[in-house]
Amino acid sequence: MRLLMCLSLLLFPGSALADACGPRLIVTFAEGSPADRFTLFNASDPGWSVTDVEIDLGPSQGRLIFDVTERGAGLSVYQPFEEATGSAEIENRTDIGDGDTVMTMKFRRFEPGETFGFRIDLDDTAGFAPTVVSDDEIADGHIRAAFTAPGRGTVTREATFDDNSEADTGRLEACVVS
Repeated sequence: MRLLMCLSLLLFPGSALADACGPRLIVTFAEGSPADRFTLFNASDPGWSVTDVEIDLGPSQGRLIFDVTERGAGLSVYQPFEEATGSAEIENRTDIGDGDTVMTMKFRRFEPGETFGFRIDLDDTAGFAPTVVSDDEIADGHIRAAFTAPGRGTVTREATFDDNSEADTGRLEACVVS
């Protein structure tokens, strides 16, 4: 990778690698009581709207599940999906059952600079503290986001949560600017 970056600088004099550009979504998770919180931030360049987001907890280190009802796979305290903050407008989302690991959302409007936050309860099934989700337990959970921009079509970007409870679809992206 380092060799490729050096070659690109030699082939394109006066150019430098910049921060991620184009479509970019940053998703953060925060443990809370009684509900946990997800915050989605459209960090895209102007014109790139988020249209769809999928959160897949199946591959997470803690084998996390959504705990949305009093009875079912979740433990103790539960919290159904509840919109919390932000200026983006959700159009619809999948129904989430207790014990589900995947949720998808479709947005009516989610422009660059806007956020969307929601509360929901997560529990782990890997034998850690089941009702308190630590940063490393959500690690490897997966995000898939679709973006659209006039004249540029639709683009899909993916990311995994890191040990700091953040997934950034632009983390490994870079573009050459002159």
